[in-house]
Amino acid sequence: MEEDIDTARLNQFVPEEGYLDTTENGHLVFDGHDCVQLAHRFGTPLYVMSGRKIRENYCALSTAFTALYKNVKVAYAYKANPVLAVLKILHQEGALAEVISTGELFLADVIGVKGSNIIFNGCNKDRKGIRQAINMGALINVDSFQELKMVEEEAAKKNTKARIGIRINPVVKTGTLNVWETALEESKFGITLSRGLEAYKKAQKMDNVEIVGIHTHIGSQVGDGKPYTTATERIMDFLGELKKNGIEIQVVDMGGGIAVPFRYRDTPSLDVFARAILEPFNQKREEYDLGEPTLVIEPGGRIIGTTTILLLTVGTVKREENTKKWAMVDGGANINLRATQGWYVYQCFCCNKMTEERETINVAGPLCYAGDVLAHNRQLPHLEEGDVLALLDCGAYTMAVFNRYNSYPFPAVVLLNDKATVVRKRETFTDLLRGERFF
Repeated sequence: MEEDIDTARLNQFVPEEGYLDTTENGHLVFDGHDCVQLAHRFGTPLYVMSGRKIRENYCALSTAFTALYKNVKVAYAYKANPVLAVLKILHQEGALAEVISTGELFLADVIGVKGSNIIFNGCNKDRKGIRQAINMGALINVDSFQELKMVEEEAAKKNTKARIGIRINPVVKTGTLNVWETALEESKFGITLSRGLEAYKKAQKMDNVEIVGIHTHIGSQVGDGKPYTTATERIMDFLGELKKNGIEIQVVDMGGGIAVPFRYRDTPSLDVFARAILEPFNQKREEYDLGEPTLVIEPGGRIIGTTTILLLTVGTVKREENTKKWAMVDGGANINLRATQGWYVYQCFCCNKMTEERETINVAGPLCYAGDVLAHNRQLPHLEEGDVLALLDCGAYTMAVFNRYNSYPFPAVVLLNDKATVVRKRETFTDLLRGERFF
C-alpha cells in the first residue's frame, strides 16, 4: 500500500538509459519518444508500450533461468496483458502461451501458437474450452477431481488422449496480499498435496488421458525467493513419490508470480528467483533420479509490467475547496483499476514540466466513485488544465481489466518500435452500444 512506501523514492525521477529521460525543455521521453507529443498526436488516456522493452524483459528472464538449467521454457501469462501485439511479440521471441480461459485459448490460436506450446490452466474450465484444448493438443493442467473426469469424458468422445498435468497445491504462504495468495490451505486452486497421489493414480487408470506434467502456482507479486524454494522442494519430493508409484513426469510447471520491479522498491534480481527454484529443482531431480524434465515458469507481470506508461490529461484542479489539493485526469479506475485499489502503486510525473518546482497534490480519476484516486500526496509541479501526466510501469493488469463504469470508451494503445503505431484503436461513443438493442 502507498502509505508503506518510501515517498522520497516514489517521487524521485531516475532516468533509465534508452527508455526514460528528459528533453532540454523539460519534457518526459519514453523509449526515444517525447511523451507530450505522443499525447497530442494520439490523445489521452493513452497506453504506450515499448516493443524493445518487452523483448528485453523476456530475454533477461529466460537467460537467468537457462543459465542454471538448459531445459527451461518461459510461458507468458496472458492474463497480465492480452493485447494482441504483446502476445505476438512474445510468441516471436519463443514464449509459450499460458492461458486461463476459452477466450485466452482463442487468442493463442489467433496469433498462431501451436497447441503443443499452449498451457491451459484455470479452476473452472468449461467443456467448450476443454474440447478446443484437446483438439489443439494443448497441455491441460487439471485443477480438480471433477475436471479430471470432464477431460477424460471429452477426450473419450473424440477417441483420443488428452495431454494433462495436475495442479498441486503445496501449501506455501508467500507474504503477499491475501487476495494474491493462491497456495494456502483454503485456496480455491488445485488439489492439495495430501491428495495428489490419489489424483495421479486416478488419471493413470484412465484410457483417454496422457499424464505429461505437474503444475503449481503460489501467488502474485511475490518479492522473495524463499517461498519458491519451499514450493519447489515440496513438488520435487512429491515427484519422487510419484516415481515410486510408476508415474514419471515430463513437465514441471512452477507457475509465475515474480514481482514487478517497481523503481521505488528494492526487488530481488531475476538471478535470485532463478536460484530459488532451480537449486532445489536440480538437487531433487538428481536425488530421485528424475532425469531432465522440462521446467516451465509462467511470469506475466515481471515481463510486461515495466514496458508501459499511461498518459493522462489534467482537467479540473482544486486548490481552494478543502484542505487537500486535487488534480482530476481523464482516466481512473475504469482504465487502471489496480492503482485505485491501492494494489499497485505507480510513479507519477508531469510530462511537460519535468524540471519545475513541485507541490503536494492528489491525482484522481473522473469517475463518480470516492475511491477513484490514482495517486495520493505526490510531489508534482503546479498543475493546470491541459498538463500531461504519466504513470510509469503500467503494463501489468491494466489493459486486462478495463471496465465501462460511467460509460467512458476504452483508451487507445500505442506500441513503440521504430515508430509509434496504434495497436488498439480508441473506442468511440457508439462502441458503448455494441451488442445492445432497445424497444
